[in-house]
Amino acid sequence: MKFIIDNADIKKIQAIYDVFPVDGVTTNPTILAESGRQPFEVLKGIRAWIGAEAELHVQAVSRSTEGMIEDGHRIVKELGEGTYIKIPSIPAGFKAMRALKAEGLHVTATAIQTG
Repeated sequence: MKFIIDNADIKKIQAIYDVFPVDGVTTNPTILAESGRQPFEVLKGIRAWIGAEAELHVQAVSRSTEGMIEDGHRIVKELGEGTYIKIPSIPAGFKAMRALKAEGLHVTATAIQTG
C-alpha cells in the first residue's frame, strides 16, 4: 500500500510527512489553483521538499491526446523523470497514456468528475 498526500499546501504536506510514512504527493488543477500561485512554482517547491525519490503526481490539463502528451513532456522536463503524469480517463487520455507509457514515462490514470 502507498500513502500519497492529495494536497499542494507545503506546510500541510510537511506536517503530514512528520507523522506518517508518506510515499509522495498528488495534485490536480483545482488544488493548485487554490494556492493562488503559478502551478509550476508550487510544484517545484513540493518536489524540492519531498526529494527526487518521492512520487509526485501532476495532472495534464489539455483535453486532446496531443496536448496531453505535450503537457506530460513539460511536466517531466520541469519536475524530473520520476514524476508521474496524471492523465484524465477519457478516450483522448487513454491514447495519451499509451503513448507516454511507450516512451517509458510514469503515468497515472485519474477520474474526472463533473457536476
